[in-house]
Amino acid sequence: MGRRSLPTEPMSGLPAAPSPAPPAVSRSVLLADAKVTIRAPIPRVFEALLDPEQLVQWWADDPRVEAELGGRYEGTFSDGRIEGSITAIDGPGQLSFMWPIPLEGGSVETSVAYELAPKGPETFVHLVHRAPKPVPGKWTDFWNGALESLRAFLESSAAASE
Repeated sequence: MGRRSLPTEPMSGLPAAPSPAPPAVSRSVLLADAKVTIRAPIPRVFEALLDPEQLVQWWADDPRVEAELGGRYEGTFSDGRIEGSITAIDGPGQLSFMWPIPLEGGSVETSVAYELAPKGPETFVHLVHRAPKPVPGKWTDFWNGALESLRAFLESSAAASE
């Protein structure tokens, strides 16, 4: 049993349905829905999601990325290492990866999806983290913090290069 420093409150973003939901819907739990607008063009933001030299500045230590379908997407945090694999990559607008989260009795295969969209000269980043069942933790807080770090990194590096 590894200790994680992520909070342990169960999160479920599914609304209560007035009638029984079909199994395909009830098997997907929304862990996080995070959004940020960044003063940088889409290709620049997408590059920051994939380039290990940039990932270490805002996301995780010792990042390893194989920017292809099925490639590794990994990074080390204070409470452990994410060892994911890329499940969708459509540059420069979309990146998804599978993140197995260890729990007592095994791990849960969760999915993280970044979608980038233009918002004038800025980029709107929408991140959705889903799992087949609830996974303890304040995932929206975790991802809002990551996206805020991404925004601060890109906007400060843009200002430094002007």
